[in-house]
Amino acid sequence: MREIDALEFWQAQGSAYFRELSTFGALQDDVVLQLLRQGRLIALETGEKLYDIGERSEAFYIILTGSVSTYMPRNDGGFTLARCHKPGDDMGFVPMIALTNRPASTMADEPSVVLEITCGQFLDLHQQQPDAFGLMLLNLVRGMARAIINMAVMLEEQDSELHKTYPSAAERKKPN
Repeated sequence: MREIDALEFWQAQGSAYFRELSTFGALQDDVVLQLLRQGRLIALETGEKLYDIGERSEAFYIILTGSVSTYMPRNDGGFTLARCHKPGDDMGFVPMIALTNRPASTMADEPSVVLEITCGQFLDLHQQQPDAFGLMLLNLVRGMARAIINMAVMLEEQDSELHKTYPSAAERKKPN
Protein backbone atom coordinates (compact mmCIF):
# COMPACT_ATOMS: atom_id res chain seq x y z
CA MET A 1 0.00 0.00 0.00
CA ARG A 2 1.43 3.32 -1.02
CA GLU A 3 0.12 6.85 -1.25
CA ILE A 4 0.06 8.49 -4.68
CA ASP A 5 -0.17 12.12 -5.78
CA ALA A 6 -3.78 13.26 -6.26
CA LEU A 7 -3.09 15.94 -8.88
CA GLU A 8 -1.00 13.60 -11.03
CA PHE A 9 -3.71 10.94 -10.83
CA TRP A 10 -6.42 13.49 -11.72
CA GLN A 11 -4.44 14.67 -14.74
CA ALA A 12 -3.62 11.13 -15.88
CA GLN A 13 -7.27 10.01 -15.74
CA GLY A 14 -8.86 13.24 -16.97
CA SER A 15 -11.86 14.94 -15.42
CA ALA A 16 -14.36 13.07 -17.65
CA TYR A 17 -13.26 9.77 -16.05
CA PHE A 18 -14.35 10.90 -12.60
CA ARG A 19 -17.78 12.03 -13.87
CA GLU A 20 -18.49 8.40 -14.77
CA LEU A 21 -17.86 7.12 -11.22
CA SER A 22 -21.18 6.66 -9.40
CA THR A 23 -20.07 8.17 -6.07
CA PHE A 24 -19.01 11.37 -7.83
CA GLY A 25 -22.09 11.57 -10.09
CA ALA A 26 -23.23 15.19 -10.72
CA LEU A 27 -20.43 16.66 -8.58
CA GLN A 28 -18.51 19.59 -10.05
CA ASP A 29 -14.92 18.89 -11.16
CA ASP A 30 -13.51 21.29 -8.57
CA VAL A 31 -15.30 19.39 -5.76
CA VAL A 32 -13.98 16.03 -6.95
CA LEU A 33 -10.46 17.42 -7.25
CA GLN A 34 -10.75 18.91 -3.76
CA LEU A 35 -11.84 15.50 -2.38
CA LEU A 36 -8.87 13.85 -4.07
CA ARG A 37 -6.39 16.43 -2.81
CA GLN A 38 -7.72 16.56 0.75
CA GLY A 39 -8.20 12.80 0.95
CA ARG A 40 -5.58 10.14 0.54
CA LEU A 41 -5.07 8.22 -2.71
CA ILE A 42 -3.86 4.71 -2.01
CA ALA A 43 -2.42 2.31 -4.57
CA LEU A 44 -2.93 -1.37 -3.69
CA GLU A 45 -1.24 -4.39 -5.22
CA THR A 46 -3.13 -7.63 -5.91
CA GLY A 47 -3.92 -9.39 -2.61
CA GLU A 48 -3.04 -6.39 -0.47
CA LYS A 49 -5.42 -5.62 2.40
CA LEU A 50 -6.94 -2.19 2.69
CA TYR A 51 -8.45 -2.81 6.12
CA ASP A 52 -9.17 -5.69 8.47
CA ILE A 53 -11.99 -6.89 10.70
CA GLY A 54 -12.24 -4.99 13.98
CA GLU A 55 -10.37 -1.86 12.89
CA ARG A 56 -11.95 1.49 13.72
CA SER A 57 -14.16 2.91 10.96
CA GLU A 58 -12.88 6.47 10.79
CA ALA A 59 -12.99 6.73 7.00
CA PHE A 60 -14.59 5.27 3.92
CA TYR A 61 -13.11 4.55 0.51
CA ILE A 62 -14.07 5.02 -3.12
CA ILE A 63 -12.68 2.67 -5.75
CA LEU A 64 -11.08 4.76 -8.49
CA THR A 65 -9.46 1.99 -10.54
CA GLY A 66 -9.21 -1.76 -10.22
CA SER A 67 -11.30 -4.18 -8.20
CA VAL A 68 -11.50 -4.80 -4.46
CA SER A 69 -13.44 -7.49 -2.54
CA THR A 70 -14.87 -7.56 0.97
CA TYR A 71 -14.88 -10.77 3.01
CA MET A 72 -17.05 -11.43 6.06
CA PRO A 73 -15.94 -13.89 8.75
CA ARG A 74 -17.93 -17.12 9.24
CA ASN A 75 -18.48 -18.95 12.51
CA ASP A 76 -16.27 -21.83 11.31
CA GLY A 77 -13.26 -19.50 10.98
CA GLY A 78 -13.49 -19.14 7.22
CA PHE A 79 -14.58 -16.17 5.16
CA THR A 80 -17.43 -15.47 2.75
CA LEU A 81 -17.18 -13.10 -0.18
CA ALA A 82 -19.63 -10.33 0.74
CA ARG A 83 -19.15 -7.90 -2.13
CA CYS A 84 -16.98 -7.13 -5.14
CA HIS A 85 -16.29 -3.41 -5.55
CA LYS A 86 -15.66 -1.81 -8.93
CA PRO A 87 -14.66 1.77 -9.88
CA GLY A 88 -17.14 4.25 -8.43
CA ASP A 89 -18.23 1.96 -5.58
CA ASP A 90 -17.73 2.95 -1.96
CA MET A 91 -16.46 0.72 0.84
CA GLY A 92 -16.67 1.22 4.57
CA PHE A 93 -19.30 3.98 4.45
CA VAL A 94 -21.92 2.00 6.41
CA PRO A 95 -19.74 1.11 9.42
CA MET A 96 -18.34 4.66 9.49
CA ILE A 97 -21.85 6.14 9.63
CA ALA A 98 -22.98 3.44 12.11
CA LEU A 99 -19.98 4.21 14.36
CA THR A 100 -18.97 0.54 14.45
CA ASN A 101 -15.67 -1.20 13.92
CA ARG A 102 -15.07 -2.81 10.54
CA PRO A 103 -17.14 -6.01 10.28
CA ALA A 104 -15.10 -7.38 7.36
CA SER A 105 -11.73 -7.43 5.62
CA THR A 106 -11.17 -5.84 2.23
CA MET A 107 -8.38 -6.63 -0.24
CA ALA A 108 -7.44 -5.83 -3.82
CA ASP A 109 -8.32 -8.38 -6.52
CA GLU A 110 -5.99 -6.59 -8.93
CA PRO A 111 -3.82 -3.47 -8.83
CA SER A 112 -6.22 -0.76 -7.64
CA VAL A 113 -6.39 2.87 -6.55
CA VAL A 114 -8.79 3.98 -3.82
CA LEU A 115 -9.60 7.34 -2.29
CA GLU A 116 -9.80 7.51 1.49
CA ILE A 117 -12.24 10.09 2.86
CA THR A 118 -12.12 10.56 6.62
CA CYS A 119 -15.02 11.48 8.90
CA GLY A 120 -13.42 14.91 9.32
CA GLN A 121 -13.13 15.47 5.57
CA PHE A 122 -16.75 14.39 5.10
CA LEU A 123 -17.85 16.82 7.83
CA ASP A 124 -15.81 19.62 6.24
CA LEU A 125 -17.55 18.99 2.91
CA HIS A 126 -20.92 19.22 4.70
CA GLN A 127 -20.02 22.49 6.39
CA GLN A 128 -18.20 24.18 3.50
CA GLN A 129 -20.17 22.93 0.48
CA PRO A 130 -23.59 21.67 1.61
CA ASP A 131 -24.93 21.27 -1.94
CA ALA A 132 -21.99 19.10 -2.99
CA PHE A 133 -22.28 17.15 0.26
CA GLY A 134 -25.98 16.52 -0.45
CA LEU A 135 -25.22 15.20 -3.93
CA MET A 136 -22.45 12.95 -2.68
CA LEU A 137 -24.59 11.65 0.18
CA LEU A 138 -27.39 10.88 -2.29
CA ASN A 139 -24.89 8.98 -4.47
CA LEU A 140 -23.63 7.02 -1.46
CA VAL A 141 -27.18 6.16 -0.36
CA ARG A 142 -27.99 5.00 -3.91
CA GLY A 143 -24.98 2.69 -3.73
CA MET A 144 -26.21 1.36 -0.38
CA ALA A 145 -29.68 0.81 -1.83
CA ARG A 146 -28.24 -1.17 -4.76
CA ALA A 147 -26.23 -3.31 -2.32
CA ILE A 148 -29.36 -4.04 -0.24
CA ILE A 149 -31.31 -5.02 -3.37
CA ASN A 150 -28.45 -7.32 -4.46
CA MET A 151 -28.41 -8.95 -1.01
CA ALA A 152 -32.19 -9.51 -1.16
CA VAL A 153 -31.86 -11.12 -4.59
CA MET A 154 -29.07 -13.40 -3.30
CA LEU A 155 -31.19 -14.40 -0.28
CA GLU A 156 -34.12 -15.22 -2.56
CA GLU A 157 -31.86 -17.33 -4.79
CA GLN A 158 -30.46 -19.20 -1.78
CA ASP A 159 -33.99 -19.74 -0.44
CA SER A 160 -35.14 -21.11 -3.80
CA GLU A 161 -32.20 -23.53 -3.90
CA LEU A 162 -32.91 -24.65 -0.32
CA HIS A 163 -36.56 -25.33 -1.20
CA LYS A 164 -35.56 -27.33 -4.28
CA THR A 165 -33.39 -29.49 -2.04
CA TYR A 166 -35.93 -29.74 0.80
CA PRO A 167 -39.39 -29.32 -0.79
CA SER A 168 -41.32 -30.28 2.36
CA ALA A 169 -39.72 -27.36 4.23
CA ALA A 170 -41.01 -25.01 1.54
CA GLU A 171 -44.57 -26.22 2.06
CA ARG A 172 -44.37 -25.68 5.84
CA LYS A 173 -43.23 -22.08 5.38
CA LYS A 174 -45.89 -21.08 2.85
CA PRO A 175 -47.74 -17.93 4.01
CA ASN A 176 -51.55 -18.08 4.19
